[in-house]
Amino acid sequence: MPRNILIAGAGIAGLACAISLAKELGSSTPDLKISVYEGAAGPSASGGAISLTPIAQNYLHQLGVLAELNRMGNDAGIEVDIIELFSLRSGRRLGPLRFTDEKGRGYGGYKGRRVMRSALSRAMLAVIRGLPNVSVSYDAKVVGGSTTDDSVTLKFENGEVVTGDLLLGCDGVHSITRTQIVDPGNRSEYTGISFIQSIVDAQEFTLPMHFDQTAVHFTRHSSLLTSYCDPAREKIFAAAILRVNEHLIERYQAASTNPQSAASMKMSIRYLVRTQFGKSTLPSIRELVDRIEDWALYPVYQVRQRGKWYKGRVLLLGDAAHAMPPRDESAAYAIEDALIFSQILAQHRDDSCPLSTLFQEYEAARRVLVNKAFDASRRLWQSDLDKGLFPGHVRDLMSPVHVSSATSSAPRGTAATHESFSDLSVYSLTREFQGEIES
Repeated sequence: MPRNILIAGAGIAGLACAISLAKELGSSTPDLKISVYEGAAGPSASGGAISLTPIAQNYLHQLGVLAELNRMGNDAGIEVDIIELFSLRSGRRLGPLRFTDEKGRGYGGYKGRRVMRSALSRAMLAVIRGLPNVSVSYDAKVVGGSTTDDSVTLKFENGEVVTGDLLLGCDGVHSITRTQIVDPGNRSEYTGISFIQSIVDAQEFTLPMHFDQTAVHFTRHSSLLTSYCDPAREKIFAAAILRVNEHLIERYQAASTNPQSAASMKMSIRYLVRTQFGKSTLPSIRELVDRIEDWALYPVYQVRQRGKWYKGRVLLLGDAAHAMPPRDESAAYAIEDALIFSQILAQHRDDSCPLSTLFQEYEAARRVLVNKAFDASRRLWQSDLDKGLFPGHVRDLMSPVHVSSATSSAPRGTAATHESFSDLSVYSLTREFQGEIES
């Protein structure tokens, strides 16, 4: 039974792992030590606002994080009952995607939520502060490591080395744990899709917004997400989701160290967004796109399907293991990874089952689902489906996130559209429904 557990990465997956392991094993393993290492200098303040699906909220409730988040006032995010869909060019309403039934009830009592990534991180860290066997270290950039039959070692950029019984690689799509230890050569690949996003004060706009909570506006090859991200509706999150040339991404990343180049790239990104979305017939969208000056570019990456998930005493979780083509919401997958592996480890706390057997049991529980979701995403991006389906068959095209036995289904009656709908899922619909969007 591992007692000295190392976790690489303090994102959603890493923090969820730490909390879940501490809750499952803490009472029965008094000498348990869980150490989380993050390369950034501190908790991230970037990343914008993310979509928490009903399933993700259910998992966060199980971890005690949702209660902490709900105590954060305006930073707790905004509940999302529906995503309103519009044609950007005509302004025509294309119909809602619902997280609730006709009585306003969500899946197992949970709706969607739009929340700042930094706020979710703070809520998870607040839970961790109440767990005496968990520590989180920042400015600890992992550069390599090794694993033997008896132990695992992590090496850091500052020359320090730590050793443990088990290493969980939760260091995201660009995982050093994956590329240096578990599956060398399995590097991240750019999908061709990027988020270009910004957060602005709602009071900056003179025109009233045409949506209540969250809306997505389709063009032929892209979409623009707009959403309030606080209950007081003081902040608006805007994200353009579109194809971006890899050369532009390289220039954007290189410009971060050169003020003159950064100013030029700022103008280029703004021009790109205005060119793509500035001709909408919706006045509030035209004003929003025209007024926002600062946009941040976030490329979407994936890892090779069916790669290795473990080696020796190292296991990959979350995006480090299975970042997919642009469609699925990674938060629910990452948190579920953490919960399932923690439960498997807890079930074998009293026996001498080797880690390799536990890893195999975990992979048996997750691999088929992940491959199925990956294949569905790939087929969606490569196929030209019937353009007349929208919106009646939208439900059949949503991301297939597994609902575990611990997750309640939607109440009887008119069902919610889907429990796992994500921003990238919305974008993917533009490829199927171009005729409806432009008509």
